Amino acid sequence: MSHKFRYAVALVTLLSVVGCGRSQRSATPEDPFQAIGIAPLPVEALAGGSVLILPIGALVLSDSAAVNPDLVARRYGLAAVAGADLDSALRRGAPGVKWLGLAEQRHALRMAPALGIDPARLETDYLLNPRVESMVDPLWAQLRTLTALMDTRTAVAPAGVRIDRRGGGYASEYVLVLVDARSGKVLGRGRTVGPVAATPEAALSSGAAATVPPPANR
Repeated sequence: MSHKFRYAVALVTLLSVVGCGRSQRSATPEDPFQAIGIAPLPVEALAGGSVLILPIGALVLSDSAAVNPDLVARRYGLAAVAGADLDSALRRGAPGVKWLGLAEQRHALRMAPALGIDPARLETDYLLNPRVESMVDPLWAQLRTLTALMDTRTAVAPAGVRIDRRGGGYASEYVLVLVDARSGKVLGRGRTVGPVAATPEAALSSGAAATVPPPANR
């Protein structure tokens, strides 16, 4: 393990705001978002390395947003928007990290079709539970294979994204979970909240941008 990676592990572990029990799929808290502290992704500690970007685990509508039937009907489409916005925000805000998103993962897997892994369908939603401290199969097995193929070991899982109705607009919050694919351990969790925007799509974009600290704060 390189010195830089050891430093990354130490930093993101400090940013993990909730200790977890050993139960892997224990009951999710009533509001897991509120159980996770505000913390952007520690991109400086990850600089120089490569990190997989996993798919959105769950897109959640708050009570105030769920009364809009249009949003309910568009939930899966909005999850795709949230994932694309996060991919763009990480690449734009942290160019010092080699981000391996869905496009890179699919390219690598085209050379090994027998593996049968669809990177867009990796189940990461259970990592939203702040009590979960380790991955379980099939996700862990899939990530071990994928990271070995792509010569990395670290992945960021946007385990949950929530859209909330606020006043005349919308806001989004992202929960990012950093994991070590080899050990299966959760290295840290952080939640970020974007500013209020006019539309759900704009809220997802601003919420994704908030996952990376501004340069002045690094």
